[in-house]
Amino acid sequence: MKLPYLFVLTAVAAVAAATPHLHGHRHGHELVKRGAGPDNVVYAPVAVETLIVYMLEGHMISEDEVRQGIANGTLMWGDDGVLSSSSVPVTLATPAPAPPQHDQNADAPTNPQGPALPVQQSSEQSASPTGSPPPQQSSGNWADLVDKDGYCASCDKEFPNGKLPCSQFPLGYGALPLSHEGLGGWSGIQDPQYRGGDGFDDITTIPKGSCSDGSCCDPGSFCSYGCPNPYLKLSFPKKQGRTGQSVGGLYCNDQGFLEMADGSIGKTLCGYGSRNMTVRVHNRLAKAVSICRTDYPGTESMTFPLTVKPGENSFLANPDQGKYFFWEGKPTTAHYYVNKQGVPEDQACTWGNALEGKGNWSPTIFGTSWDDINMNTGFSSLKQNELSKSERLDYDITFTGDAVVAPCKYRKASNKYCQGDDCWDDKDRGCTASIKQGGTLVLVLSDDN
Repeated sequence: MKLPYLFVLTAVAAVAAATPHLHGHRHGHELVKRGAGPDNVVYAPVAVETLIVYMLEGHMISEDEVRQGIANGTLMWGDDGVLSSSSVPVTLATPAPAPPQHDQNADAPTNPQGPALPVQQSSEQSASPTGSPPPQQSSGNWADLVDKDGYCASCDKEFPNGKLPCSQFPLGYGALPLSHEGLGGWSGIQDPQYRGGDGFDDITTIPKGSCSDGSCCDPGSFCSYGCPNPYLKLSFPKKQGRTGQSVGGLYCNDQGFLEMADGSIGKTLCGYGSRNMTVRVHNRLAKAVSICRTDYPGTESMTFPLTVKPGENSFLANPDQGKYFFWEGKPTTAHYYVNKQGVPEDQACTWGNALEGKGNWSPTIFGTSWDDINMNTGFSSLKQNELSKSERLDYDITFTGDAVVAPCKYRKASNKYCQGDDCWDDKDRGCTASIKQGGTLVLVLSDDN
C-alpha cells in the first residue's frame, strides 16, 4: 500500500511501513463504481444453472480424459481424494449486453462527464489467434505451485498476449484462480469509465459473486489475479486513478483477448519478490491461520490467501521498493491482513462485515518491503488494524531471525504490541523492525505468553 514514513529504530532512520489504502465498497450483486463521488449502483440479475462438469482451459472434458490426465501427471487429484479439476461449480449466465470498446492508452473521451456509449458489436465473432496452445494445469492450492525453496516453475512462463480469451482464467502461467470471490477465478475486475490524460476515474468494480463463469471480464476491463507467495503480480496499467485509486491486472482488449497491461514490469504474470531478504511464517498453533495479501494495485481487497496449517512453514511475498509499483511517485509495500486462528479461508480473505473481526476487519496488519532506494535494508511492520481497534488476536506473533533488528511482537495475554521488551497500550502505535541484507524474517504464531 501507500508508504508514509514513521520514525522508528533510530532518530535518523525513516522507514516504510504498510498502511491501508481505504475506499468504501458496496457488497452484493451490483456494480460498484469507485470514484470521487458516491457509488452508483446498477442491479443486474442473472439466470444461473449449476452443473457438475470437468473444465480444462475453459473447455469441458470427459471423466475419462481427466483420469488419463491423472495417470500421465498433467492433472491431479483433489485434497479429499476425489477426482476434480476445479472446486468451483460452473455457472451459465444469460448473455450480457455488448460492452463498450476501450483502448487502455486512449486519451480523454469527448464527453468527460460520463462513460462512453456502448459500441455496437459486429455479429461476426473474432477468430482465435493462431499459436501454440497454453500449458495445461488444473486448479489447485496456492502451495502446490511453489516448492520448498519458494520456486514456482510456471511463474517463469511468458504470458502469450492476445492468445487467451478474456472469459478464460489464464491457468498455467503461475496465477491460480480464486474460488471464493465468484468472478471466474479473478481476484477483481475493474472497468474505468473515465480514461483521460490525467488518469482513470469513475471506476466500475464488479462485486463478489457476479460471474462464476468469468464472463464479467469484458473488453476494456482490467482483470486482476493472484500470484503464489513469494511472487507478486506484474501486470498493471501505467495510468492509474486520478484521485488516488489503483488499477491492476491483465487488460481485456477490444477483440476480447487478454494481454499484459501497458505498465507491466515483466513478461510473466508473476515475478519473484525481493531476493535481498526472505519472509516466512511458522504456525505453532493447534489451528490454521489465514494471512491475506491485498490485491494491489487493483481492487485493494484482501483476497490473496495464504492459509498456514499447524506445523507448517510458508513464504510471504516481499517487494523491492524501487522495482515494484509506485503510487503517485511513492514506493509501496506488500500488505497483509492477519486473521484469528481457525477462521475459514473463504471468510478470512474477502471483504467482511463490521464487528466480525475477519477479512478487512481482522485484528492485525503486517507490512513488508526491501528499501533498495535509500537504505538497502528491509523493513517489516506489525500493527493493530485501525478499522477494528477492539479486536484482538487469539495468539502471539513474534518476529525471529538472526538478521532481524529490533524485532516486533504481539502478546495475546496483554493485548499489546511490542518492540523487544518495550510494550504499549496505544493501538495507534505500530512496530517496525529492520532486516539485514540476506536475512530471513520468520513470523512465529504461537500460544506463548
